Amino acid sequence: MPANVFSLKLLGAIVSAFLLWASFFPGFGFLVWFALIPFFVVLGLEPRFGRRILLGGIFGSLFFLLEFTGVFGLRYVVGPWGAAGAFLALGILGAFWGAVFAASPSGSPFRLAGLWALVEFARSSGPWGVSLGIVPLALVGTPFLGAAAYLGPWFLSLVVALTNASLAYLFVKRSVRWLTAALLGPTVLVSLSLGVGTDSEDGMELFLVQPGITVSQRWGLSIEGYLRRYKGLLAEAPRGADLVVFPEGSLPGFLLEDQRFLDFLKEEAARLGSPILIGSWERQGKNVYNTAFLVKPAGEVEVIHRKTRLLPFGEYIPLRWLWEKLGLAEVLSRYLPRDISPGGGCFPHGDLGVLICSETMFSDLSRELVSRGARLLIALTNDSWFGGSRILWEHFACGALRAAENGRAFLQAAVTGITGGFDQRGKILGTLPQMKSGTLHLQVPLSSSTTPYSRLGDWVAIGLSTSFVIVPRFVTRRYRFGRRNRPR
Repeated sequence: MPANVFSLKLLGAIVSAFLLWASFFPGFGFLVWFALIPFFVVLGLEPRFGRRILLGGIFGSLFFLLEFTGVFGLRYVVGPWGAAGAFLALGILGAFWGAVFAASPSGSPFRLAGLWALVEFARSSGPWGVSLGIVPLALVGTPFLGAAAYLGPWFLSLVVALTNASLAYLFVKRSVRWLTAALLGPTVLVSLSLGVGTDSEDGMELFLVQPGITVSQRWGLSIEGYLRRYKGLLAEAPRGADLVVFPEGSLPGFLLEDQRFLDFLKEEAARLGSPILIGSWERQGKNVYNTAFLVKPAGEVEVIHRKTRLLPFGEYIPLRWLWEKLGLAEVLSRYLPRDISPGGGCFPHGDLGVLICSETMFSDLSRELVSRGARLLIALTNDSWFGGSRILWEHFACGALRAAENGRAFLQAAVTGITGGFDQRGKILGTLPQMKSGTLHLQVPLSSSTTPYSRLGDWVAIGLSTSFVIVPRFVTRRYRFGRRNRPR
């Protein structure tokens, strides 16, 4: 193959990586409907297995490197070389998933779409799952998001990928029938979104607090500094609100072991006549938990949730024993002295379903809370490690997905942002500016009805995606990029 031809194919993979990355900026979600076309075209036109793997690896690696530039904010914790290492590791992970997708032989648009949805599901699952940069997040703020109430996020991935694959076939084959297939996807999602009903039997008055303390400020801030800032922010709170919400990591130490901070929260809860939900560390013997506490006006302190789905390399070191045997115990001790212990599951507290930080990226945890009676989803998070990067928006956008999937309003309190909320259909109720301190007063609807996705989970969409890969093999044999096989 002439070098210039392969260079054009390489350019197509690179263009797709940039377009897909750009589609996750707020207001640019429309790009996701054609971002994958160049990548699908070049994979279909490349007959050599090795070069397909190379194209997929380059696409995946470049997309992940663009997507996760915010990890350089971790330099305050792990130093510049540690941040660079994390960045490189994510690039390798992206290359792996891109190569996995490209390794499968090209076929009909249905096969490509099914494979794409299955790969997004696989890379978002398990203890090492990465759910940022998945197609459904690009649909937040668009008329298509409500369809998640029926078959969940992977159905959205499947439909968007089918549109891209159909347009790729249209580009190569010049057949109008593929245009019809391409238009089917957006039409289905809009129709389903219009059919989503919402209920709001009653509501809650909530007051969200965003401290606005950056990582660099955190290292030099005393307990007195925290108390002064929090006292000023709570001066804006209305008396009698149903709940005041602080983010994860609101205190650098252990809440139950710092009497000054604990007394302050009890006094404020009593003064306001409102319970205060706040995230801090908890120590029980040798175990340390990332915990959400509820401080009641009468002075009681109750554990509401201990984080269950922990962040690898952020809250625990996978295979720590192996790294220590390799002589890296001292390095690991400086980076993360001890592993955080996981909680025992997700259970609502009355109407509240509370999640902590990265748990919002996993749809099964929110479904579990809703199935057990949660009428409102609340997340406490500390994304200050990522500065003002787009990771803050995408993490917040996960809440819109969880809201639309389950028909529940979703609120998030963050240290530096994004603090805000979504209604039961995933539409924004309000937000605070990033990297600044502030408060947000919201009246939030409570819901009791369940969506089809809440009841059925992911397996309908996964089964449909799998059938798209397996069933259309006869189409794959008869139709390929560039030509139609003649029947014998």
